[in-house]
Amino acid sequence: MAYKADVNRKAVKEKIEKVKEVTHELKRYKTVALISLEKLPDALFQSLRRKIREDGGKVFVLKKPVITRVLHSNAQLAARLPDCDRPVALALTNWSPYNLNKFLKDNKKRRPAKINEIAISEIIVHEGETDLPPGPALSELKAGGVNAQIKGGKIIVAKESVIAKKGEKITVAKAKALQTLGVKPFETRARLVFGFDGEYIYASDLLDIGDTLNTDLQASIRDAFNISVNAGYPTSLNAEHLLQEAFRQALNAAVNGELYTIVTMDQLLLSALRQGKALSEVQAKESAPAEQKTEEKNEG
Repeated sequence: MAYKADVNRKAVKEKIEKVKEVTHELKRYKTVALISLEKLPDALFQSLRRKIREDGGKVFVLKKPVITRVLHSNAQLAARLPDCDRPVALALTNWSPYNLNKFLKDNKKRRPAKINEIAISEIIVHEGETDLPPGPALSELKAGGVNAQIKGGKIIVAKESVIAKKGEKITVAKAKALQTLGVKPFETRARLVFGFDGEYIYASDLLDIGDTLNTDLQASIRDAFNISVNAGYPTSLNAEHLLQEAFRQALNAAVNGELYTIVTMDQLLLSALRQGKALSEVQAKESAPAEQKTEEKNEG
């Protein structure tokens, strides 16, 4: 026998009203999104929630039965019900999915390393002074791989120290040493599961393309331009360049072939003048010795 909820119970009534409320709110905003709450510090989540609200948006943290019924109100959103199997928040905003994703990425915070966590990049402690007095902290730092010494009544990092290489696991000693120095080598941020603009659903990996999109497009345009120019294939973008190159080649051919035109006349005349001047100088050098010999003969 199938279970049927008692709609007269207070808890059930509250869920029904919440579904109606949020479903109504969906229609008031341009973008509907799910934000993952996995491993997201509550302080960061509340900060994001406040900023979205200040811009006129709303963020709901709903129980799974409520959020699934809300998504069921739209056929495209209903296809994303499996995303509700993990902790998520429902965000409603007039930002585009791309701008919402960028907002989440920009609002990140540094956090300490955790024991057994894998370093996503090389973790380095740079050379310099600390505010730590001599004591047990010195042993903790050395145990964690920090080149620490005592100088001037303080603990210093005498030499740049690599605490963990990329892909290396953070040990208890290394995590403690980093925490002692106040080093926070990891970043934490909210991650967008998907954004829906009323027409299309955008997964976060698609929205992340925007990080390099402008650079990639510029590189593609530059490569396509060079290929079309080298192939001599005219387009609206390269037509001016091709015409300039064709004019330059035609001008060189006309000058080298001594073809007199309105365009080449000045260059050909200058060339003739230079050649005439050069010939005059050669003749002057050749005639100088003969004149000198004639003078010497006359004097003899």
